[in-house]
Amino acid sequence: MSDPQPIRFSVPEAEFDLAMLPEAARERGSQAFREAVTTYYKDAYREAGGRVDVSFADGAIEVNWEPQSGQVPASATITAHLEAGRYDEAIPLLRTRLQLEPDHVESLYNLGMVCSDRMELKEARELLGRAVELDPSHVNAQVALGIAALRDRDTAAARAPLEKAVVLEPRNPFARRTLGQLLLMEDETAAALPHLRAAAEVAADDPINLFTYAQALLASDGDSHVAEADALFKHALRLAPVGELAERIKNQQRKLADRVMRVNAQGMPRMDAVEYLISALQAYRELAPEGQKQLLAEVVALSQRGLAINDPSQKHTLSHYRDGSTVSALEAACVYYAGVKLLLPGQDPGLDLGREYALAQGMLGEKS
Repeated sequence: MSDPQPIRFSVPEAEFDLAMLPEAARERGSQAFREAVTTYYKDAYREAGGRVDVSFADGAIEVNWEPQSGQVPASATITAHLEAGRYDEAIPLLRTRLQLEPDHVESLYNLGMVCSDRMELKEARELLGRAVELDPSHVNAQVALGIAALRDRDTAAARAPLEKAVVLEPRNPFARRTLGQLLLMEDETAAALPHLRAAAEVAADDPINLFTYAQALLASDGDSHVAEADALFKHALRLAPVGELAERIKNQQRKLADRVMRVNAQGMPRMDAVEYLISALQAYRELAPEGQKQLLAEVVALSQRGLAINDPSQKHTLSHYRDGSTVSALEAACVYYAGVKLLLPGQDPGLDLGREYALAQGMLGEKS
């Protein structure tokens, strides 16, 4: 165990988590707040011994720890910070622990994870590499090392720790999912599928893996996996109904629906879609600008919830379309497509109806 070195760090008062203080001491800048913060940091370093000085200046909390040999910060305190996402509080304690015990695997792993999440990838890879060197059986450290390398766009270095993690713990969903994602990035779809399938079996409620697995199925032999991929997309969307992932799922659902529609049409234009587009173009032309915007807003909202364009039984009522008409999902998609082309030129509608739209314009005597 090496001699500890002083630790000095600063935390903005505005960023200090008030949940760690008594309710009566949560007014930032008050004497009660400063006393409670001082007590908090003294308690955090209590097991490490030495002396803790806490001061306040220019809206910042200044912490200075003068160490005492032979003791380390409380593991429970570090864990509590990490679980709550309080990385600014956890980092100095982890660094202190590693000063005292440079080969403490769990601290190497935890600090490496924090650095990776903060995209401090060089240090993350060094810390995690040291962790797996000391303990090759540490599955989570192997996975974290692979993820850090992937974030650093070093797929070659990511592969070995991820493969090691899968061997060590075949049912670890994070190891399986990340290795599957790496193999997809390397265009090794057939090799990726077993890992993504295994992850889906172990972690059936992981929307990221379900989404990735569905993409891999379509990339491998899409026409024979359409139903399974569609079910996976729907399940993933139920688990993650909003946010960036939800938008990515919806985009893939639209592409899958287009794909099925083209297969059903045997590569020919869909004449029913042409008729729907003609009707939609005429309806937009008959509306005043405000009415056009209202109709487009209505079908945009509908499309965001998902349109099963290959299911003729699915019906929708559009209050701004031809006096409140009830239409099929495909017709609603055509109203959406036409609206985007007319009112939002240059924006990708996300549907492959270009041939049908050009035919509809030609039949109406319009220029494409």
